[in-house]
Amino acid sequence: MYGEMADDMAGQTILESVELLYCAFASALENMVLNTTCQCNACVNINSLGLKIVMHCGEYASTTVGNMTTLSGPDVIAVHRLLKNRVVDDTGIADYLLVTQACVDDLGVETIVNSWTPHSEEYEHIGRMDCYVSSLRDVFEFQQRQTEIKVLQSDAWVEARFQSTAPPAVVWDHIIDPRKRMKWLNAYGMDVREPTQGRVAPGTEFHCAHGDNELVIFTILDMRPYEYTTVIMQFTEESIVRYTSYLIPSGSGTRILHCAEAPTTIAGDPAPEFSGPEYLDGYSEMIEGAFGALTQLTNDVAEIHASTDSR
Repeated sequence: MYGEMADDMAGQTILESVELLYCAFASALENMVLNTTCQCNACVNINSLGLKIVMHCGEYASTTVGNMTTLSGPDVIAVHRLLKNRVVDDTGIADYLLVTQACVDDLGVETIVNSWTPHSEEYEHIGRMDCYVSSLRDVFEFQQRQTEIKVLQSDAWVEARFQSTAPPAVVWDHIIDPRKRMKWLNAYGMDVREPTQGRVAPGTEFHCAHGDNELVIFTILDMRPYEYTTVIMQFTEESIVRYTSYLIPSGSGTRILHCAEAPTTIAGDPAPEFSGPEYLDGYSEMIEGAFGALTQLTNDVAEIHASTDSR
């Protein structure tokens, strides 16, 4: 599998796409184990199947003959050589994501891989290749243990819907990337605090600077890549709003569903004085402006990709 580097896409988004690929594989494997009654050797040993993924960034030349495209070049050879490695012997990690230093540099994910296991391979005519290894099984087990925190439609004080022509990955990237958040939140500055292991995750705070020395803090309470984020937003000096933004695949695009609970005090107690018509209209107008801008930005990205693909 290969692809051209997406312009301006956050490295975290790309890594998460690979992790989600493994999670889908592991979930399907578990269902097969639970639902299979066949006693043949293949079915009995389903649980022994695993997945190992190698990621590398570099240059390549492509040749197309009929409907088949082949790649060539030193980097193509290098990544194929990496498929034969000592990762399992050296680290004991069976299902892994192996990322080369070249890939780390291109994606800008140094702070994320700092918590991974360093590894290196040596190949004739290539030399030493420095890499990082992550346990994909650990990623899947964390996802299985995750307690979902969502604002349901039935509990929503404000509900808003938007339709983007971009796929969920692009919309997700605009939600977690601070540079892109600044654009659709119409902020002139943003400070990211308390990232977990170098990535945006539950507990991360976006300190969003607006005009007149106004600072709005968004704290991620829960998230599942490409599916939803649940956020606590400072609404007034004395109140907060908790909301969930759902990303729902819709054809080739994404339906964004925003569900917000009524404001509470900072301590979480009911705050009816901040949920009257005036505040309701103000919040709704703010969401229409912000998520409307998010939709337009992601539509622009989808249009650029469409025009590139049609060439």
